[in-house]
This record gives sequence, structure tokens and C-alpha cells, in this order.
Amino acid sequence: MKKAIAIMLFLTTITALAQDRLTDNENRFYTNKIPNKEIEIKLTGKNDGTDSALLNAKIASLSKSGGGIIHLRKGNYYLIDVLLRSNIQLKIDKEVVIEPFLDATAKKMGNSIFEVGRKFLVENVAITNAEEDEEDKENWFTARFPKGDYRMKIITACNVRNFKFSGFKVIDSYTPFSAIALNLPDNSNRDEVARQGIVKNVLLTNSHVGYGVIQIQAGKSILCKNLEGVGGVTLRVETGSGETGKLNVQTVDDIVGRNITIKEGDAALTISPHRVDQGRVDVEGITAINSTFAVQLAAGFKDRKETGVDNIGTFDSRSYVGDITVTGGKGAQVKSKDFMFFDCAERKEMVSKCQNPDFESTSGRSIGVFRANSTLESGCKNGSDGGCYEINIGKITKTNSDFLLPDNFIYKSMAVNGCDKTKVERNADCLEKTATENNKKDTKSKGANKNKKRA
Repeated sequence: MKKAIAIMLFLTTITALAQDRLTDNENRFYTNKIPNKEIEIKLTGKNDGTDSALLNAKIASLSKSGGGIIHLRKGNYYLIDVLLRSNIQLKIDKEVVIEPFLDATAKKMGNSIFEVGRKFLVENVAITNAEEDEEDKENWFTARFPKGDYRMKIITACNVRNFKFSGFKVIDSYTPFSAIALNLPDNSNRDEVARQGIVKNVLLTNSHVGYGVIQIQAGKSILCKNLEGVGGVTLRVETGSGETGKLNVQTVDDIVGRNITIKEGDAALTISPHRVDQGRVDVEGITAINSTFAVQLAAGFKDRKETGVDNIGTFDSRSYVGDITVTGGKGAQVKSKDFMFFDCAERKEMVSKCQNPDFESTSGRSIGVFRANSTLESGCKNGSDGGCYEINIGKITKTNSDFLLPDNFIYKSMAVNGCDKTKVERNADCLEKTATENNKKDTKSKGANKNKKRA
């Protein structure tokens, strides 16, 4: 009898959890209200700022007349600070390559190709590939970021309602910003965050270890779907930077992620509230390949900002992360703070290696599935140790055993103690040396192939 009751309670709990999940129906997040009036725009392709001015003028004119679709045809274009306005869709051909226009006065602390709602409300907008909703990457347009500390983003979105961004590839250069940023508007009004939107079908390569496809500092009812990163953190739900950490007012809620992939990076998903008590996150269909972790759950904490609110943040305990498939291996971007999990010999080897081009990670092997310090089991204690919270965890599947540690959940208590402390140095010469060696290998390989052909 007792056994039967226990089984019933278990099944009831599972059923309740399933019913309480956030749904991922696209119609819940975005409705196409853009007039079906399509025009083409001819841009010059010149790297002089002309095309940004032309596109901004066309967007303003079409929006004022009621809205419609602006089609960008095949070509290479240089754009910066393009302001999307209400009832406009930018439809972009797969043969389009967009690079930022950066003149001698370009600011170093953050640039965006497209801006949506930073200064005024924007409604019913989209930036998509021409074959909208096509999942084949060959049909997506391309954005390419230059080397240099320009902190580029393809899209910054703030006070926007009912939006869709999809169908593009971003070739990054280890930029210390995510390619897409959802943040507070310039007036810092917490009631004017991005709402009701879809971000899907995006591939990012050459990502900085701490950034990735998208970071959500401020957004509600957002669906992130079919996002893939090579390097970095594909979906970063992390708040507390800048204005978001000055008030304990929720800026993130109803964030749904589906089919989130990371390859040779840090993690597919990071959840970190810093100083603010945030809402619900529901992510499933996570794939991590040769990455340090699949998921990182960070406790709330008071960062170093003196003007931050006196609070330690959390996420809603109804949040869910599950259906996680993990393949361990070499090539992960390992942060120096995670060297503590390696034994002394391997740690010394990691310290002596050349860093990656982001200067904040080193190529190494996968450590585990979850890195967590937010749960009681991880040793979290509310107070000086951080804001503790528990979330619901679903199925985890490991395809191999090529991990530093066998455990699914990795805690700070698993660190190896007693090793000599050696500071990891940023070393540009090391990168140049590596590049030279790689060029020599390529030249040698090409020569060998030529000899084979002659033979």
C-alpha cells in the first residue's frame, strides 16, 4: 500500500512538472504584422558610411508610410548603427555579406550593425534571411566582424515588442560581447525591455570564451531556437552588468531555449543572476561537443560595482534545463579559474600552453556536464557565499567518457589542492609564434601534397 502511494506521488510530481513547463509554440512569441509590401534597395557596397545612411533613410520613409519589407540583394555591404523602426522587415539574401563600417572615430566600447529600440519603442519588426524559417545554413546571410577591440554586435535590442531575428551566420574575431544583446534601453526603464520575440537559426564561429550567440540582460517572453556556437557560451542568460544591477527589479522572465548547441567552447548555456532576482528559464535540447561544460548555473553574488543594489540575485525555482546530450573531448575553451579541477601535472601543462586568441581561455579537455555553485548540494549558502537557488534538471546523456571528471555535476569542492600557483600570462608573442608554426605546417603539407601528385 505504502509503495503504491509513493509511486502515485512520484507520478503526480512528474505530471505537475510537465504541466508547469514553459511552452515553445512560436505563435506565443511572435506574430507577423508587417505589411506585405516589398521593395528593393540598391546599396553601393562602399566602405564609407554611405550605405548606412541610405538604409536608415529607406527604413524611416517606409515605416512612416505604414511599413513593409526591404529586400537586400546579393553583395558585400558595410553598415553601422542601422536603426530599425516599427513595421519593418529586413529580408536579406544568402549571398549577402555584411561587415561593420568603422572609420577612424569608431568607438571601442561597443558597436552594433543594427539597433532596435535603444532610444524609442519599436514594434512588429524582423531581420531575416530571404528564405525565412529555412534551417539550412547555406541559405543564411553572413556577418563578418573585424579583428580589434571594437566589441561588435550584429544586433542590440531593447525597447522592442513582437520581433524576429533569424537566418544568419556570424564570423566573429573573439569579440568580448555576444553577437546579439538584449538589454535595457538608454533611459534604463525596466518596463521597456524586449518582449515577445524569437531569435532562431543563428550560427556563430570564433567566439570569445565568455560570450556567444546571445546574451539576455533584459527580456521577457523570448524564444531562442536552433542556436549554435563554435566557442564561447551560446545562450547566456546573465544579468547584473551596468544598469541592470542597480535595482532589484526583474528584467528577465519567460525565456525559452530549444536546440542550443556548443562546439569547442565553454558551455551551451549559462544562467547567472548577479544582484537581481530574476524569473523563469526553460531550456531543453542542449548539445555540447568537446566543450568545458554543457551548462553553468551560477549563484547570485555582489559584483565589484559600488553602485550596485544591495541584493544577491536568484532565478525562479520553477526554471528547467534538460534533454542534454554531451560529448567530451579535446579542444574545449577552458578558463583559468577551471584549472583547479586538473591534477597538478596537467594544471602545469595548461598554464604553460599558449592561450587562445581571446586571451582568456586555453585549449583543453572537457571537464563535466554542469558547473554549479547555486545549489545546496554544491555547497551554496545564502549570504556571503551567494544567492542560492534550485532548478529542475531533466535527462542527461553522455555519448562517451572523455571527461576530466566522471561526475555530471562539478562543484568547487572537487578542486585539486596543493598545487604550485602559477599565474596565466597573456602572451601575444605566443599567439604569433603559434600562427607562424601553423603557417609552416600548412606550407610543408602543401609541398608534400605536390610531391605526391608528381609521384
